[in-house]
Amino acid sequence: MRILAIVFLFFGCIIRAQTDPIVHSVFLIGDTGKDTIPSEAMFLMAFEAIGNQNSSIVLLGDNVYPDGNLPSKHENFEQRVLLSQLELMSTYTGDLFLIPGNHDWRAGKTKGLQAVKHQAFLTNEFSKSNSINKNAGATYFPSPGKPGPHAFDINSSVKLIMIDSQWWLHSDLLHQVDTRNGNSIREEKEKFLHELDSMLLSAERNNQLPLVVGHHPIYTNGSHSHKREPIRFLLNFTPFHVFSWLSLNRALRQDIAQPRYKKFSRALNQVLSKYPNTIYASGHEHNMQYFEDSKVHHIVSGSGAKLSPLDRYKFPAKFMDDQQHGFFRVNLHLSGVVTLEAYGVRERGKYWQCTLFRLPQTSETTQ
Repeated sequence: MRILAIVFLFFGCIIRAQTDPIVHSVFLIGDTGKDTIPSEAMFLMAFEAIGNQNSSIVLLGDNVYPDGNLPSKHENFEQRVLLSQLELMSTYTGDLFLIPGNHDWRAGKTKGLQAVKHQAFLTNEFSKSNSINKNAGATYFPSPGKPGPHAFDINSSVKLIMIDSQWWLHSDLLHQVDTRNGNSIREEKEKFLHELDSMLLSAERNNQLPLVVGHHPIYTNGSHSHKREPIRFLLNFTPFHVFSWLSLNRALRQDIAQPRYKKFSRALNQVLSKYPNTIYASGHEHNMQYFEDSKVHHIVSGSGAKLSPLDRYKFPAKFMDDQQHGFFRVNLHLSGVVTLEAYGVRERGKYWQCTLFRLPQTSETTQ
């Protein structure tokens, strides 16, 4: 009887796969820029994605450690780190996207704006001469040095919205960021939130899968959930706060409890929470986590090339893994069902999956 049950289960999975095929997949991997040889997780992702035209890949920031890509007359280590990842994708026929992380902004150091602009230039120049995506030459988003958001309709059923979360954490007296049309920082933030709201509203009205991607997570049980007292208290809640203007607290800005980070995450989450069945994917933490809060699905996929432990359980998670490098894959099925899969190097492929939600059927998903 046990053998019969296994047989029925096996054929049931085959029938379901045939009757509800995947319309589009989005591979999500972050923090990949450790060395001039792509990581095992990058190779595994390439194996799964290359040849799949109905797919997209998003690199979730920290594409180059430790200090991004500053302009140089000669090819240097940092440039080879970036190009090695792009070369791995040179035969990819889907859409490839890169967004920046804090290390691509030189980890909050001076010349961060210059570094992120140069990384965007290198990425887009490579994609112009190598047909690695359907929109060759437009691979790096949002516009470098600006917060976004930038919306891209992958197809009629999937809307990808890319943001630069480090923009919110970088600026101070000695560290510049760009704005659009001469806006002040405050005006740019207000414009960002208004445009993000409009993009998510458009996705809802068109029954699209809304996938927002940024480097910094809203929820995490990893090292960036630490409070690091008493240093944090001194730099954030005493007269020593004056030193933050000189970016002396730039390392602490990368933790979710830091006041500037909290303002960013609360503002972002306030918009996301208005639209159930939205996915927000990030990196930053060097592990894999999945949370659901108010029908918003939070994915942390930052173990592309580094690992760091999960040592807090502040937020209830539906999935966590800090034991292997890997990535997540979001699938939209013909029926409108959206599934999430975890891939790991140690497991040599997919080893966990769940159903997130079901979208209303669109013209594409009913074809």
